Amino acid sequence: MQNSDPSSRFESNDEDPSANAPHEIPSNPYDPPAFKPSPVGASQSEGLEFSGPPSGTVDQSVEHHSSGQDRSPLPPPVNGNPIALQVHDFRTQAPGLYRIIAFLWNAIGMPAVSLLVFFGASFVAIVIAAMVVHGEFHPRMLGNAEVMAKVTQSRVGFLILVLAPQLALVSTAIVLPLLSPDGFRRRLSLVRGHWPLWAWAAAAMTTPLIGWISSIVVGTLMGESENMKMMTDVFRGHGESGFLIPLALMIGATPALCEELVFRGYIQTRLNTVVGPFFGIAIASVLFAVFHWDLVHVIAVLPLGFFLGVIAWRSGSLFPAMLAHFVNNSISVFAVVMAPEQEGDLPSVKLVAFFGTALLLALASSIVTAIALWRLPMPVSQAIETHDETQDIVVSS
Repeated sequence: MQNSDPSSRFESNDEDPSANAPHEIPSNPYDPPAFKPSPVGASQSEGLEFSGPPSGTVDQSVEHHSSGQDRSPLPPPVNGNPIALQVHDFRTQAPGLYRIIAFLWNAIGMPAVSLLVFFGASFVAIVIAAMVVHGEFHPRMLGNAEVMAKVTQSRVGFLILVLAPQLALVSTAIVLPLLSPDGFRRRLSLVRGHWPLWAWAAAAMTTPLIGWISSIVVGTLMGESENMKMMTDVFRGHGESGFLIPLALMIGATPALCEELVFRGYIQTRLNTVVGPFFGIAIASVLFAVFHWDLVHVIAVLPLGFFLGVIAWRSGSLFPAMLAHFVNNSISVFAVVMAPEQEGDLPSVKLVAFFGTALLLALASSIVTAIALWRLPMPVSQAIETHDETQDIVVSS
């Protein structure tokens, strides 16, 4: 077991701290000072060398953060806009209140706003898609199954119905980090992290296995809902008309980008620093599942949400979760389109070959992913300042 005491890693004030800390990795945003563990008998800043202007000079851009009795142990905000500076001051001077507000906003406020925006955009998308397909829109069209079926069967109409709500959903999660003192990329965990690329690939190929097991269990106990049957028919119709690959890419990429930015990138990243990764992952995963609305679908995707949350946290990056979400959705579309329409029909040779190959890859990848979770370093939420980066220390377990 390697020493995880952060103060013991930087004993020299003349060298770059990164030279003595081989396990440092760029990762998630720093925590409020109330959450930072410090060595016994030492202050929070003892043993750490903070970069900044030479002694006796003051950087005017961060003067109120680096002088006086209330000097913050947090590094200066990455963003220099007035809102970012005020947020930085607030969480430095009132960390307890900041924690409460951050928790309520990310666990309740942000999901509520995102849901309202999503439903509003969905209604607008239906109106626009109906006008594109039928040339007009009347409220009574919403209750006409045949009219709406033609909208979903149209490639342009279906494209509008899928893309518009997803883009609206992610809009808040993209705008607010621009005002964050952590900077846009770190606020959303859009960083390289510390997992090697082989661990990214293994986690991504493991994801369909989790989805299949969950779907089989939930389908056996609860059956398939009417909404899921309708979506299956829509996917099969577009797939059999020669639109299979674009359909798989669209259904794979759109939620992988938009939903991951909202639930794992924006919500989970902050909750992890406020209430810890266990509750942060749990809350974000439940919100992710509830967002799917249909009860059967909600229960089926909950294990997937937990898995994506764990790999986003352990890897220190949102990118592996995005890749895993994309692989899961894309393979699911192929499987749905190639599956027999009737329960009694035998699967095609193409489906058996596809499913068998994907299953073998998923089983092998699950072993590699387990090794990565076991052997790769565990992130520790102890942030330090180095020139222009916030880094997390990791220790091997």
